[in-house]
Amino acid sequence: MAAPHDSVTGGALTRTLKLGERQTHGPLAVFPLFTDRDVAQPARPRYVTLRQALAEGMVAVTEVSEGGSVPELRLVNKGDQRVLVLDGEELRGAKQNRVLNTTILVAGYGSLVVPVSCTEAGRWAYASPQFEESEIVAEREVRRAMHETTHASLSAGAGHRADQGRVWREVDAMHTRQRTHSATSAMRDSYQAKKGDLDAFIASFPLQAHQKGVLVLHGGRVVGLDYVSRSRQYAELHDKLLRSYAFEALVRDGEPGDRALAEAFLGRIAGLEGRRFKSPGLGWDVRFQGGGVLGSALVYRGSAVHAAFFDVGGAGDAADPHDERPRQPEWRIADARERARRRMQRSRHAG
Repeated sequence: MAAPHDSVTGGALTRTLKLGERQTHGPLAVFPLFTDRDVAQPARPRYVTLRQALAEGMVAVTEVSEGGSVPELRLVNKGDQRVLVLDGEELRGAKQNRVLNTTILVAGYGSLVVPVSCTEAGRWAYASPQFEESEIVAEREVRRAMHETTHASLSAGAGHRADQGRVWREVDAMHTRQRTHSATSAMRDSYQAKKGDLDAFIASFPLQAHQKGVLVLHGGRVVGLDYVSRSRQYAELHDKLLRSYAFEALVRDGEPGDRALAEAFLGRIAGLEGRRFKSPGLGWDVRFQGGGVLGSALVYRGSAVHAAFFDVGGAGDAADPHDERPRQPEWRIADARERARRRMQRSRHAG
């Protein structure tokens, strides 16, 4: 059982947040997030990002065995500092690229088997013995699909599992939208193909002093929010998170939304009650759903270390006019037909 201070409500989270000045480019409006220094807050736990931990050789990420297991990886922290890994952060290498299903805080000298999803359906062969940083966070639609199906899996008592079939379909749809191609159906290849366009796009959203997150609108709709409790660590994640949100704006237009929409979204989060699940790492994975909002917060020692919220349509907002795909709220692993199709793809690429 968790201590009472490990609980968190939407109101407790949003009352500390302040919106910065709106930044715009094309259809995107980005509001930097800050914390209000006048509001009392729990002491923030210290940690380093996955990027720093990998760069310094502090962390090793590998397959769980020589044969590997698609929905799991092993993460070993060889240092004494905690390591934060965000949901949607991609790791490349080993037998296929993967992304984390949920945000995890890894203890110093800790070893964990972590829940992941594959974002490279056409490869199942070693490219390297260990994983490296991919330098991307999953594209927003891919990440939202993982968020939705992991939430459903937790509610069903099945753990932090995402619907792998839906993740693959979202990656395929992303390639279609962007008119990119990958021999192994790798999400990262689409990012690499559009890197120049993305870099020019996100230059319009520079990091601000003491910034700890972003609230992003695409056209007249909020698409998401990310918050990290330490500004120095957020700074290392700023560009990765913006690319995740900005990618679809390369191919979809609209007029950037205003501050009233951003404030209304925070108000919708404030009205939500969280439901706690034990995190695979330190702390508690608190899940939120309602009013057209789906979100999560990793809470450790009474402090929200990371929070992510997505507008999923419904109460309080219009449905996304671009979203024509049927939703599958239930959690499942890819069915036999889909698995067979993926095996055939891998065989063709191997040949």
